[in-house]
Amino acid sequence: MYTVTKNTKLISLALMLIGVVALGYGFIQGAGHHTDEEIAHQVETIAHDLHLDAAYHTEAHDSHAVEAHGVHDHAVEAHYAPLFHKLEEVFHLHFSAEEMLEAHDVEHVIHTTTHALHAKAQRPWSSLLVAAIFFLGVSLVSIFFLALQYVAEVGWTVVLKRVLMAIGSFLPYVGAVLFVIFITGGLHLFGNHTYHWMAIGIMDPESANYDAIIAGKEAYLNFGFFMLRAVIYLAGWYFGLKKLISLSLQEDEHGGLEYYNKSVKVAAIFIVFFAVTSSMMAWDWIMSIDTHWFSTLFGWYVFAGMMVTVFVVLSMVVVHLKSKGQLEHVNENHMHDVAKFMFAFSIFWTYLWFSQFMLIWYANIPEEVTYYNARFDEYSVPFMTAVVLNFVVPILMLISRDAKRVSGFVITIGSIILIGHYLDFFVMIMPGTVGGHWHLGFVEIGTFLGLGGLFISVVTKKLASMELTPKNHPMLEESKNFHI
Repeated sequence: MYTVTKNTKLISLALMLIGVVALGYGFIQGAGHHTDEEIAHQVETIAHDLHLDAAYHTEAHDSHAVEAHGVHDHAVEAHYAPLFHKLEEVFHLHFSAEEMLEAHDVEHVIHTTTHALHAKAQRPWSSLLVAAIFFLGVSLVSIFFLALQYVAEVGWTVVLKRVLMAIGSFLPYVGAVLFVIFITGGLHLFGNHTYHWMAIGIMDPESANYDAIIAGKEAYLNFGFFMLRAVIYLAGWYFGLKKLISLSLQEDEHGGLEYYNKSVKVAAIFIVFFAVTSSMMAWDWIMSIDTHWFSTLFGWYVFAGMMVTVFVVLSMVVVHLKSKGQLEHVNENHMHDVAKFMFAFSIFWTYLWFSQFMLIWYANIPEEVTYYNARFDEYSVPFMTAVVLNFVVPILMLISRDAKRVSGFVITIGSIILIGHYLDFFVMIMPGTVGGHWHLGFVEIGTFLGLGGLFISVVTKKLASMELTPKNHPMLEESKNFHI
């Protein structure tokens, strides 16, 4: 039996404390959220004191016209700069030169300041959502891969099945985190404005916040139906996991084929349920952040990224267990096949990334291409870094057979790939929630580490609660003697 060591417990606890501190810092930094009316009054007062309360009209002000003539009118750039600099001091914000340039009157300054303050309050929520979606993928897709082994009657993975079950056991914990985000967003609590379609009046034709495109999606995007779907997704996924674990443990005790055959049936039902709900989850929890935009590839794209993370984490957990004298029957051939899946799904992710990007960019339809405009203009560094880490690194470093059979090397490359997929989810979520006022600092990294600490704690405890090698699985001997 595996025993959770004191060092493992301390590491997980330390990471969780870092996460709590990071989130607390994020909330404190974004605290004191002012109403829109208070922001407008403050901006107008400062503008009046600086004698900038009149609109600044000039043809040269149009930034597009300036670019077309290849010149920059520094007087235009500087007109509202004193007001922006004063607001930076008052609200502890930072405005880009482009934001200062685009402001043509005080109303525009008010709008820019309001957006920046909303982004500041939103930062910890968005950081938490990025981390939660990342670990949701790890736990959820491990259950899918486990179910797939039963349906496909795969033999070589039998000695890894308990590890997959333990990783999947994190699902209810990350589900609880997601529900906190959804509920506080729907009730507009603590500065949580993650989902724009949840904004007050957004679907009311009489409201100043009315958006006709979002209102057209009200039948699907409404808070009650959104929460109902979330409950169905998580309950169905968790029920499938619990049933597979229960049948596997009963198989240990009683033997025979009865429990294995039942597991195949449960797995088949789960995979059908997963096929529908995994895509819907991606639409609901990620794509609906950019409510005007949609992609028919998005569900597959998210799934591919999550699959890669599962194989990296599976490798890490197996190597940890091997270092503790566990999983004696897992050999370099098992690790080689896990690394092959890691490599294959990295290529599949790249194919979907390029397919989605190329079709939208080439068509150049305004309501579609704006999604990529935001990511190229404001998130170019994490956006392109994710492509390099998720495609260039694995194709250069994991393409050979020998590379896949060295566990330490696979873990090193896998760690780089994990960073890449964190950045991928970061770029999916941040542009639609905090816009150009994004950071990748202590709040974001600390929140991810905190949830990682909780993941380590939950998974290791689950591993310690059961035998890591199934006893009476009909394909156990095939798995023990797996060689390629």
